[in-house]
Amino acid sequence: MSLGLARAQIRSRPSAFIGTFVALLFGALVIICCGHLLFAAAGADQAPQRYAAVPVLVAPDSEAEGSPVPDRERLDISLATRLAALPQVKAAVADTAFPVTVSAGDRAPVTAEGRPASTIRFAATGKDAAQPEPAEGQLSLDAGTARELGVAPGATVRVTASEGTASYRLATVVDTRRPGVWFADAEAWRLSGHPDRADAIAVLPKPGVTADRQAAEVRKAAGPVRVLTGEGDRNAVENPDFAILQENTIGMFGAMGGLSLYITIFVVANTMALSIAQRQRETALLRGIGARPGQIRRTAAAEASLVAVLAVAVAVAPGYLLARVLFDAMETRHLMPPGSQLEFTWIPVAVAAFAGLLAAVPGSLIASFRAARSRPAQALGEAAVPRRGIGPIRLVIGLAALAGAVTLTVTVLAGGGTTANNAAPLILLLFMVVVSLLGPLLARVATEILGLPLRLTGVTGELATLNGRARARRLSSAIVPVALVVAFGVVKVGQQTSMTYEARVQSEASLSADRVVEAPGGLPRNLAEQAARAPGVGAATGVTDLALLVGPGGKDARPDKDSVRARAFTGAGGQLTRNMDPGVVSGSLARVRPAGGGYAAGTVAVEQRVADRVGTAVGKPITLWLGDGTRIRPVVAATYERGTGVGDVLLPHATVAGHLTSPMVDRILVSAESETSTTLDRGLESALAGTPGVTVQTARAFTQASEEATEQFVWLEAMALGVITGFAGIAAANTLVMVTFERLREVSMLRLIGMNPRRLRRVVRLEALTVVLAGLGIGIAIALIILRPLVLAATGASFPYLPPELMAVIAAGTLMVGLAATMLPLRRLLRVRAIDGVTRRA
Repeated sequence: MSLGLARAQIRSRPSAFIGTFVALLFGALVIICCGHLLFAAAGADQAPQRYAAVPVLVAPDSEAEGSPVPDRERLDISLATRLAALPQVKAAVADTAFPVTVSAGDRAPVTAEGRPASTIRFAATGKDAAQPEPAEGQLSLDAGTARELGVAPGATVRVTASEGTASYRLATVVDTRRPGVWFADAEAWRLSGHPDRADAIAVLPKPGVTADRQAAEVRKAAGPVRVLTGEGDRNAVENPDFAILQENTIGMFGAMGGLSLYITIFVVANTMALSIAQRQRETALLRGIGARPGQIRRTAAAEASLVAVLAVAVAVAPGYLLARVLFDAMETRHLMPPGSQLEFTWIPVAVAAFAGLLAAVPGSLIASFRAARSRPAQALGEAAVPRRGIGPIRLVIGLAALAGAVTLTVTVLAGGGTTANNAAPLILLLFMVVVSLLGPLLARVATEILGLPLRLTGVTGELATLNGRARARRLSSAIVPVALVVAFGVVKVGQQTSMTYEARVQSEASLSADRVVEAPGGLPRNLAEQAARAPGVGAATGVTDLALLVGPGGKDARPDKDSVRARAFTGAGGQLTRNMDPGVVSGSLARVRPAGGGYAAGTVAVEQRVADRVGTAVGKPITLWLGDGTRIRPVVAATYERGTGVGDVLLPHATVAGHLTSPMVDRILVSAESETSTTLDRGLESALAGTPGVTVQTARAFTQASEEATEQFVWLEAMALGVITGFAGIAAANTLVMVTFERLREVSMLRLIGMNPRRLRRVVRLEALTVVLAGLGIGIAIALIILRPLVLAATGASFPYLPPELMAVIAAGTLMVGLAATMLPLRRLLRVRAIDGVTRRA
């Protein structure tokens, strides 16, 4: 019986059914799309190539006191000697990698990885694995790099590494699974920057010894290290970026899917409640002819289940197709983990079905609760004259939700970091719950405020204002999704624009150098000293970007879970001030120096907000965990304010030397000795002539190039924002259409008493304008409440940066969607004869 009644109600009022169906359809579509992309990223399996022939691999732990190290931890190289002495071990080879740039003749330089020659035995394939190792002054190249440079054995090639540029004789060309450059072992370890520390140790067992048996023996002798045999574990050591990319991709799609799930539940519940409320008269009539409250609720639940199942079934194919389009686009931009494959699976479909039922069924039961319990006469009266206020329970819950949202904003968002970024969408939805619960009050306030200018338009404005007062509850149903779209869009876009703007402003303000020197594979450490001696150069400072973990200065300090950006510089801190101005707040950069002079770990400069967070200041220690997990306790010599532009910590390169994967410097900042740029450029050209692949840019050109380098990440943010905001926008338009279709009887009665269609359109247009402006105002207000603590914690800016043209686009887009979703249904209502529309349902 309940199912039959549900089908009858769907046939009698198709607009309500279509509205709920559309909300469920697009919610399921986004969930199915994100679910398939998440499974594609999670199932990515990149087999090891370099370590494919290594059955047992020894690697260091990748954590520093419980927190993941920001770079790469290493092993003592002497462990390889101890493992090689084990009875069942044929060889134990210490391995490391470091960046180099190889050039020959007039061919373009090639960036590659340098490695010890002893690792050729397991890196090469086939008979090349048995080739002799290069001697001192020689090297071996992989076949692909040799072809690209046009060289053969016996040729001379030039290599730029951490110690400078030198010439080597090409001894052999080998076929390998991955490109590389192999030096004599002593030379390779010298160029690596950490001659006594290895990235990993490859253990090759004697014939007849299984990998598991060998691993057990190694574990007993190696101590607290990781002994790996599986392909996935060995690949994580070979390609540490793979795990990071996979984790970030899974996290992004998980966040998108989770947010879509929350929005689906929120929007569909709101739409379902509106659909039930629109049938209040029919419900009252059913109660009048004897229907029991349980039958009313079961009918509403049956209808919700029917619509949810149908919507999910229709969303399966387009959801998978959308996932395919996004997957191909991300594959093209190398944003998916290697080895990812998109395959259809029913799990996202099941999640979408569960979300649809979870949103629709409880929403329908809650919405029908009051109508099912009301006396028939009371229900008919409320159907004819809707209630204007809200009940005390709803008011109390709404105020409690508001208090919770404000508390979370002050406590969680103000703390910044990953936790705040992850919590922001959930706090946004909590604010939307507040708007939904207190919507009639907000709609009434918005009507009163906007009614003042509307009355200036004459009779139509007066009618629109009076109608808004009477229909505050219905208007709130339309305001909520509009506010959701605006708030979500402004938060996501505003966070990105604020970070980009502050980074650009602070970078431009802090970069006082006249020229910036870069090369694709990095620059030798001593090149800054050579550039400083060139004619026309006033100061030259090498800069390396890196990541650190920070903590309080106490001996028992624990690191924050989020790493911070840092910059290591060559030379003296006083020389750095000629090329960089981080906006010193206290202390002096001239006092930043490596270990010595009474400071066992040297001194550093720290961004003021970071110093405040860990409870340190000038003259006090701070605990830093370097990229490989090494813990040091330097003294703070200065604090500064432009951390978004220069990094959170400034420290001497000598402090981090030997603790980074790359011993090279990323760029050299050069300031002119005088205002004559010609002398500066000629001097730099002479000093850099022996280093291939070097480019010299002005400070402005460097800043612009840095912004362009982030283009693919901007595309990724735009893609995620487009999917979620598009869904929320469709939901908003869908709700506005439902609210408009509900007004058939009202529109017909106005026409019967003499209002012409032109004036009617003006009245409805002004009402729609009230809804859109109210939604815009509420959405922007919520967005600013959320954005301000996020931006303040991340950049130090007191107010988020929202470009005027962006806000104009958001306002115009919202206005167009709101008016279109109102006026197009009205056109259809006006086609119905007025006399028929009084009794007919849309």
